[in-house]
This record gives sequence, C-alpha cells and structure tokens, in this order.
Amino acid sequence: MKAEPLRVALTTDDYARYPFLPDALRVVRELGLTLEELGETPLGLQILENARGKILSVIENGTYPPPGGDYRLEVSAFTTALLILSQVGDRALTEKFAVAFSKRVFESIEQDAVRRPELLLYLATVFGWSLRAGSGGISIHFKDYVYAQPEFTGPWKLVNRPLSSGYVEVGWRELARLLQTGVKKYVARLVESASVDPSVVPERLYAVVEEVSQKWAKTRSEVLAYAQAGYRKGDATAFPPCTRALLEDIKSGKNLTHSARFALASFLLSVGFSVEETLEVFKASPDYREDLARYQVEHIAGLRGSRTKYTPYKCDNMRSLGLCRWNCQGVKHPLQFFYRAVRGRPPRVE
Repeated sequence: MKAEPLRVALTTDDYARYPFLPDALRVVRELGLTLEELGETPLGLQILENARGKILSVIENGTYPPPGGDYRLEVSAFTTALLILSQVGDRALTEKFAVAFSKRVFESIEQDAVRRPELLLYLATVFGWSLRAGSGGISIHFKDYVYAQPEFTGPWKLVNRPLSSGYVEVGWRELARLLQTGVKKYVARLVESASVDPSVVPERLYAVVEEVSQKWAKTRSEVLAYAQAGYRKGDATAFPPCTRALLEDIKSGKNLTHSARFALASFLLSVGFSVEETLEVFKASPDYREDLARYQVEHIAGLRGSRTKYTPYKCDNMRSLGLCRWNCQGVKHPLQFFYRAVRGRPPRVE
C-alpha cells in the first residue's frame, strides 16, 4: 500500500532546492500570478527570464543552475520552465532538462541523507513510493525499486539485493540515488501535465517558447550532423573508443552480445540517431532480423513498454561487461566523451 506523504518541517530553503514539492507549489500558487501576467508585469517578466535562463543553461551546458534569490521566484521560474517545455513539446529536450535538474537536486539529497534523512523519506512518499524505516535500515517495495533502478547490472541488479516480504533493503546513499531517478521521472511527468491551450499563451511567453525551440533544434541538428557526417565518412572520432570498437565489430560481421548491442543502440539514439538510422547500422550484423531489431531499438528509444528512454551504460559498467579496455581521462560516461569531442575538447585516451 502506498504511503501518504510524511509531514516534515520544510523551510523556504527547501522550497528553493526542491521546487517540485507540493508545499512549494502551493506557496507559489498563493502569489496569484496569472498566465497573462507572465508577459506583462515586472514580476512576471522576471520569472519568465529566469525560466528561460534555466532551460538555455540545460541546452548549452547540460546543467540546471543552482537556486538563488527569493525562493518564490525560484519555484515560479521552475514551474514556468515546465510550461515552456510543454509548449515546445520535444521529448528529448524534456528528458535532458529532467536529467540536468535531477543531478542538481541530487546534490541536496546527498546532503540531506546525512543531516535530515527524514526529508528523503518525505521525498519518496511524494513520489508515491512505499518504504519501511526501522532500526535495521531502509527498505523500499521492489516495484518502486525497479521503477527507479539507476542501473541494471552489478550491485543494483535486483537478484543481488536482500529481499524480504517484497521489500528491498537499501542504504541511505542508495536511497538518495534512487530518488535522483525518481526526481527525473517526476519532472518529466510534470511537464506532460503542464500543457495549456496554445491560444491563451501570452505573446512574451510564446516568444520564449519559439526561442527555446529554435535553439534546441539548432543544437540537435549540429550535434547530429557532426556525428552522422563523421560516421558516413568512416570517421567516428567524436565517439568514445568503446563505441568505435563496437562499430568496427559490427561492420566486420561479428555478432555482438546483447549488452554490446544495447550499449551501441542506446549511444546512437542518445546522440540523435533516429530508430531507422540506428537500424541501418545493425543491418551489417550476420544474424540481423528486422522485426526483432526494430522491437529492441524502439524499446531502448522509449517508444515501447514503459516508455522509458534508456541511456548507455556508464564507463564502469562497460568495463565490467568487458566492453571497454580504455581509460578516457575525466570521463565517467560515454556521452561525456562525445559532447566534449563535439566541442573540440576530446578527452585523452590511454
């Protein structure tokens, strides 16, 4: 049974750090700012500009800015950013925003895991998770664990976890990591529910929607053009060595393992390849079956099943699976390598 949200003493600093909390949203609603006022009043314009800045920071740098200033402005800018994203209507941008935001929030969750662990329990119940807290530690219902599972290998694999009466034992640090995934998915759902009739969107707000759409389209097209041009020329230098090795294997007619196929497909989809373009790469595989390959690639792309778009394995996971033997300095994820290379700062490889 899902637990009702716990009651904890929240501060205005909490509202700024966790602007998605029901109590934080309630405070903002009490401001009484209407949609029309976002483009007309000084306060509305300030909120709109802050929201614009947050989204552009995500697009340009992959980071959600830390909270600053009045908590009411911070929460209002966050909710306005969700509205802008809903009007843009691009799943990939929503995913990028949710990931960047969850990483920023994770910094606060880590701190609170030490000083205010009850706040972590509160966050979990906001997401509707079922937890048990006792002298033996924390347990989370296995359905919620699987929903927020950040990785599917190693210690995170469900079969490797202590399980009792349907509950999985986790440490506070692990709960913090699960909550990061929970934040990401929760924010993505908030964007979906934030839609309004475009005909009532104020002109100033619509101008920001257009600016964000154009900026995102330009960024995506530049990245995709760079990646595809290099791939078609046989030059995939922007790809990390592990991915290049998988491409060489598949081009030479080798059968890739299931984990290798997942790693390659999720990487290509993450850097902008479409399902069709990704399938073209896999057609070189000797055991290629169009129906099976399409099902698997569409599942990874988030078009089937749970509608979750999967990202590539982290570098540590790639090594544990035998898919990487390199050391790319300062890189913990294959996508980090790619985006640094695209910006002209390819990591050093040993």
